[in-house]
Amino acid sequence: MRKPVFQKRTLDWYGEGERTVEICTGTALWYRYGSDPLPIRWVLTRDPEGKRPPKAIFATDPTQTAEQIVSDFMKRWSLEVTFEEGRAHLGIETQRQWSDLAIERSTPLLFGLYSLVTLFGQALHPDGQIPVAQAAW
Repeated sequence: MRKPVFQKRTLDWYGEGERTVEICTGTALWYRYGSDPLPIRWVLTRDPEGKRPPKAIFATDPTQTAEQIVSDFMKRWSLEVTFEEGRAHLGIETQRQWSDLAIERSTPLLFGLYSLVTLFGQALHPDGQIPVAQAAW
């Protein structure tokens, strides 16, 4: 087995600015019994300063570059935070509602409301600079 070769890349890191990471990538076959093998692209990332743990990311589109795969992975963060906040504060996917039918009815409405609030915020402040009141009273 040969030693992986890491290359340094500078990426826009979760919208916080540019960060240098080391990337190693390759293609492998994903096999499941009863199905044809599927090529996948794997990317290993590590922090050259050693402050963050290494991460493995996989993609089913082998034509994507390693940078595209890492960028697409980072785009998921805002969506995952949305789901976590929805669970924590709105009770989505929990039994706070009375029945499974109530959950099935309310979840799409809550996400629709979230989308509308997001669109209104973007329309009111297209530059992304939303003023925050320091004292509401």
